[in-house]
Amino acid sequence: MNIEFLNSCIANFISFLNANYQLVTQSYEMHKFHAEQEKLLLVSFEEYFDDWAQANWELLVERVVCSTNESFVIYGSGSDYEAAAHSRVFFHNVKPTHKIVCFAKSTVMDRLSKTEVDLTKFDFDAFVTSDGKWFNVSPPFDHVLLTEKAVVGNYQQIVIPIEQINFGVQKIGI
Repeated sequence: MNIEFLNSCIANFISFLNANYQLVTQSYEMHKFHAEQEKLLLVSFEEYFDDWAQANWELLVERVVCSTNESFVIYGSGSDYEAAAHSRVFFHNVKPTHKIVCFAKSTVMDRLSKTEVDLTKFDFDAFVTSDGKWFNVSPPFDHVLLTEKAVVGNYQQIVIPIEQINFGVQKIGI
């Protein structure tokens, strides 16, 4: 694990999301037009974006930080490009060995509930933006979306400004 590259790779990934978001929305509009003209399956923009984000997460973060036989938990919702057969774009059958974890620099306030939160109770999900009431998967990608650990149904999500946290890696099973 090349942990010394983690924060710079994450910063590069966020910069990539911000710089290319408009291009992926334009690409989706072309996909939508073509699908409608040819009466093909049209996926939602969210699914299209998730595929694109997962592919780039694997290339820009995972491939640089992880060594052979190491991989991260999927980014966000992962990819379902191949009809949900795989959540990964590359190395489909690889099982995650590590996950991204967030550590508070000091007190951490959730932008949704306006309350202090304990990050150890949440898993990293994706980068988002916040309007102070809810979050959006759009630029400037300056917040982190985290999801309550080990809860199925009725789980809590929190949104934390990136400047309030540091990123780390944890081996799965520890």
